[in-house]
Amino acid sequence: MTVKKVLGECLIKMGKENFAIKTEYDDEEIRLLKQLLSALNIVYREIISEYLPLVETEEVEFVDGRLSADSLSKTILFPISLKRNGEEKRFKVYADSIAAAFSGAAVLEYAYLPENDFTLTDSISHMRLAQGALCDGILSEYYFANKVFDLAQDFDSSYRSKLGLLKYKGKRLIVRQRGWQS
Repeated sequence: MTVKKVLGECLIKMGKENFAIKTEYDDEEIRLLKQLLSALNIVYREIISEYLPLVETEEVEFVDGRLSADSLSKTILFPISLKRNGEEKRFKVYADSIAAAFSGAAVLEYAYLPENDFTLTDSISHMRLAQGALCDGILSEYYFANKVFDLAQDFDSSYRSKLGLLKYKGKRLIVRQRGWQS
């Protein structure tokens, strides 16, 4: 799915014309697209950091029992597993590194954050979330930021119920309700 398609669906749900497909925008359209794009990036980071992580497997080198987080190719959220010679190894996580009881080569599987925020011309190809659910999350953030709490709550409820229907590794997701909802 493309960012333009997602934002276009958001515009339609807002009762507006889908001007996201145009190539040139007036000042009001630019302002609205920037707000929706900002909300998209917030929702996307929430989804991949809390519910559907992006996972990377990388060969790493522990030196004196430590692996610096900066040495990884992607920005690590949390480690998932550590294997050495096909055998699971225990590890300890620190703010800037991972410690293990060995030195040398290993394979680390970890969840990561993407490096850049989405722009209007990007595609969202690695999402396991339906476009409609993502739109509801975006509109929830947008209306919350603009202090339209009734609509924010409605879209948030819809978003979280659709997100809860997803399964991750065979388990149904448990989605927490927002603190500002009653």
